[in-house]
Amino acid sequence: MKTSVLRALGAAIILGTAISSCAGPAEPQASAPPSSAPPAPESLKTGSTPPATTPAPTPTPEAKAYTSTELAGILQQLEDSEGRKLSVLAGGDLTDILDQTRALIAAIEVSPAECKELAVSSTVPQVGDAAMALGQSTDPATGAATAVSLTSGLDEAALARVADQPLQLGQCANMTMTSSGVDVAVSITPMDGVGGMSNTVAYRTDTQLPDGRVQSMITALAVERGVLLTAVASGGESEADAAWRAGALLDTAAALVE
Repeated sequence: MKTSVLRALGAAIILGTAISSCAGPAEPQASAPPSSAPPAPESLKTGSTPPATTPAPTPTPEAKAYTSTELAGILQQLEDSEGRKLSVLAGGDLTDILDQTRALIAAIEVSPAECKELAVSSTVPQVGDAAMALGQSTDPATGAATAVSLTSGLDEAALARVADQPLQLGQCANMTMTSSGVDVAVSITPMDGVGGMSNTVAYRTDTQLPDGRVQSMITALAVERGVLLTAVASGGESEADAAWRAGALLDTAAALVE
């Protein structure tokens, strides 16, 4: 049925935890030495070569392993663009929704065929022992929806798949999802400038409904200290408005990850 296709697609995007990120923000540059630095030793003035030194590497902040309760606590501090607190799900309630979404997607035919595996394994992955929480908000006046999920404890192999994201998006830029004889066309377009973090990966998903209407959603993802963050936004005044809401929520959540 059409409802099954749209429900699965919408839930998959909202709960999307596709493994996507680039390198983290660059470390701040060391300040220049003061102009009042003491004169060079006499040995240097005579042309002697100073001993070679190797600068100490800058330590990388260690990733903290969060529990679902701790991730939910982070999301409970967030507000949507209108100042409303997010409705937060975590633990068993969220696991049940993920399982239902995965089952719905598994029952849908996807063309190209290789994109079905991406839809099932990447969009709603088996998180295993990883912890996860989801916060969401809907504006009753406009219908604009915004959500953000946090996932902690994904293994190195899962995080290493981030390098494949541009290729995966390219291969599945145009898909057709079919359920009970109803076709729904889906297209994915990469986006730049969503949020303020340099490692954010963002794209727009457009769903062509059988009645001719198009539903669009912005997805933005990043990794901060081992925590995968995914923000999505739909509805609102414009695409720019949805992109701003997704980016702002992603940035705010990332700032709370220690």
